[in-house]
Amino acid sequence: MIPLFRTSRLIIASLVAAGGLLVVGWFDYAATRSELLQLLHEQAQSLRQTIAAAARSNQAAGVQAERQVSERLLDNARLLAELDRHQALDQKALDQIAARNRLFRVAVVARDGALERSNGGPGYGVGFGAGGRGFPAAALLQRVLSGTEPELVGQLHSPRWGGGARMAAGVRRANGGAILLNADATEIEALQKQVSLDSLVRDIADSTAQLAYVSLDHADLHITHGTMPETVSPGSQASTVVAGGSGLAEHELVLGGRPVLEFVGPVALGGGENGTLRLGLRLDGLRRAERRLLTRLVVSLAAALSLSLLALGTVWLRQSYVALSDKHALAEAALRRRDRLSAMGELASTVAHEVRNPLNAIGMSVQRLRREYPAVVATESVADREEMIQLLQVVEGETQRINGIVQQFLEFARPPRLAPRDTDLSAELQSVVDAARPLAASRGVILDLDVKGVGMAVVDAGQLRQVMDNLLRNAIEATSEGGRVTVVAKSGSKGHAIDVRDTGAGIASDDLPRIFDLYFTTKPQGTGVGLAVSQQIVSAHGGTIEVDSKPGEGTTMTIRLPFMDEGATRV
Repeated sequence: MIPLFRTSRLIIASLVAAGGLLVVGWFDYAATRSELLQLLHEQAQSLRQTIAAAARSNQAAGVQAERQVSERLLDNARLLAELDRHQALDQKALDQIAARNRLFRVAVVARDGALERSNGGPGYGVGFGAGGRGFPAAALLQRVLSGTEPELVGQLHSPRWGGGARMAAGVRRANGGAILLNADATEIEALQKQVSLDSLVRDIADSTAQLAYVSLDHADLHITHGTMPETVSPGSQASTVVAGGSGLAEHELVLGGRPVLEFVGPVALGGGENGTLRLGLRLDGLRRAERRLLTRLVVSLAAALSLSLLALGTVWLRQSYVALSDKHALAEAALRRRDRLSAMGELASTVAHEVRNPLNAIGMSVQRLRREYPAVVATESVADREEMIQLLQVVEGETQRINGIVQQFLEFARPPRLAPRDTDLSAELQSVVDAARPLAASRGVILDLDVKGVGMAVVDAGQLRQVMDNLLRNAIEATSEGGRVTVVAKSGSKGHAIDVRDTGAGIASDDLPRIFDLYFTTKPQGTGVGLAVSQQIVSAHGGTIEVDSKPGEGTTMTIRLPFMDEGATRV
């Protein structure tokens, strides 16, 4: 029989190993996914830092360009003021200097604010009037004329005519007037606004394959590249967290049927100003990596389970082989026992045939002597006659005893003929146990019976009772006072099983193979016939008797009977 507890332990060990592999694989999957997400966080942070650095560089470039234009305007204004001081600034020189230095407007203003000369231009100075009202850089002119600031560069401003941007500068004249210059500052305005920053963001978007979209907003600055998502619906938002230490909030969404991880957070644009940056990084690579990891995990788990099942199957086959080997050994022992019994039966038949005839002759002679001897020897003394009669009785008794032994040989040699019928096995066993209770009580042994799981059986009730009587008597006699003998019967899909368990001394391992041999016994007054006959009766029913005994712990005799049809005859 396969040891089920060992199989259970193997199954549990396989499940534990598979569970451990699953946990390790899941941790590996989670760790790898976390690392991939961390790479996305770092990439988003790097892009934010790049855009912030570009914005600051753009602003610094605009400031530097503005400073250079301012210096150029002041240098030209100083040159004109110096020429004016030497009275060398006529209209021709003014026009040449303005054209050569790409000055949009040059105005020479008197002390009272009146325009003395300029490089011309339609509408220039219209409504200028006293105090310079209506001049695009009137405020700058007033400050220079007042003498509070002899040199001054104005801020970028829009002209009254045309597009672009202008920048003005002025210097005080030696006679108290002012020279005012106005130059084109469109390039400075472009640097200070989004032209170069937009180009950089576009380059970043085009060169980053994972970047689905990027958006930068600040005041009137709006830069967008890629397909921006619409308002995120609750169904598409998978999670919203703040990436540790990055200052970027993140959430997953679906854009065009593809997963995207969006990062939203502030970005420093320089000058203490912050804009809002939105980055959408595609998760296609992450999803592919996750699928590869899950596939690898499933394959590893399947391989581990296959190996576990293979190992379990190997062990199960080995156990089955051992069980079959044990059954084969028992079958071989039963065959050898049957061969011995068959040989013994043939010997018994021969001995009975050869011995019974002389025994019959001796018996008949003794009976005749007993009848005729007293009349023949009437003259002998009474003591002699009584002694002769006693001797004849001894001869007759021993002859009968030898004949009984021969009859026993013959009965054992001939397999019992069964007369099976439908029998209530529980009632039959109850009757056998009740009959054995006096013997158990006399030896101080507790006798228990459990027949709840047994049903009807087709057996030869008389011969089965003989088997149970033998087994119960042996169990009670082997159990010491205070011990217990238990009879348990159950019916299953393959037949009936009757266990007779005792808590006695058990059977020595050397004696186990011989307990069913005829005339083998370990009891001083035993005959060695009971178990041999019981084994024959059970075999005639098509069943077996199994023995499980441990010295010092007790013995269990198990009768296994298959299902039989009523009226069947077995020999």
